Amino acid sequence: MRAPEFKRDLKIAISLVYYGVRAVFRYSLRLAGRPSPQQLTILYYHGVFPEHRHSFARQMASLHRGASVLPASYRGELPSGKKCVAITFDDAFTSIAENALPELVGHSFHSTIFVPVGWMGQTPGWAMKSEAAPELTEVVMSSEQLNALNASLVALGSHSVTHPSMTELDSKRARRELEESRVRLAELSGREIVDFSFPYGEHDASTVAMCRAAGYETVYSVMAQEVDTTSPELLRGRTKVEPSDGPIEFFLKFNGAYQWMEYTVPLKKLLRSMFGKRAPSIRVQPR
Repeated sequence: MRAPEFKRDLKIAISLVYYGVRAVFRYSLRLAGRPSPQQLTILYYHGVFPEHRHSFARQMASLHRGASVLPASYRGELPSGKKCVAITFDDAFTSIAENALPELVGHSFHSTIFVPVGWMGQTPGWAMKSEAAPELTEVVMSSEQLNALNASLVALGSHSVTHPSMTELDSKRARRELEESRVRLAELSGREIVDFSFPYGEHDASTVAMCRAAGYETVYSVMAQEVDTTSPELLRGRTKVEPSDGPIEFFLKFNGAYQWMEYTVPLKKLLRSMFGKRAPSIRVQPR
C-alpha cells in the first residue's frame, strides 16, 4: 500500500474510533439529563472537476438526508435534530460554478466562496504543493461570473489578493492583503465582505487581530474543529473534503469525527521547528 493511501486509511480508522467514543459519551450525557450542545461542522472544498461531479452529488444527497446546511458565518443557537453543516469553497475556481453549485441549488444549500481577488479570470499562480497539483489546470472565476451567482444561496468572502502565506508577510503587507482584498471584492460584487479565509490556513494571533481591525466578522482556518456558534470568537475551523471521498469518509467528516486532528497540531509545530518547513515548489506573481 502506498504511503498516501495508508495515511488516508489510518485517518479513517482513527475517526471511526473517535466517532464511536464520542457517540457513547454523548449518549451517557443524555441519560444523565445533560445533553451536549449542537455544534457546526464547516466543510471546505477547492475544485470539483467534471469527473467528480457525480460523487459530489452523492455527497450532497447524503447531507440532504442527514444534515441541516447553514451558512458558515451562522451565529446563535443551532436548530435541533439533524447534524448542522456548512459548505465552503476556497479559491473560487470555475469548476465550482460549473459542477458544484448546480448540485447545491438542487437542494437549496447555502455555500460560501472565498476569492483571491488578484487572480480573478486567471489560472492560479500561487504556491502549490507540487508541480502536478490538479488545481494548476483550474481558472479563478472572473468578476462577471461571480456577479452571476445567486446571492441568496452563495456568500462571498475574501481569500486575500495574491494568496500568500499570511504568517510569512511583514505587518504592512499583511494588512494590505486583508484590507485591499476586502475593498476590491466589495466594489466588484456590490456586497458587504465580512468573511476571510486564510490561504493555506496559515495564521497566528497577530494575523487574526489584523482581520478584526480590517473589519472582518468571521475568519476561517483549515483546522478540523467543531464550531460553537454561540461564541463570539472570530476564528472558525473547517474540515477538508474532497469530492472523491467515499461514503464512510464523508459521513465521518461532516459529523465532526475528524476533530481529533486538532490535537496533532502541537506535534506538527514541534517537528517543523526541528526540521524546518519545506518551501513550496511554485510561486509567481499575479498579472
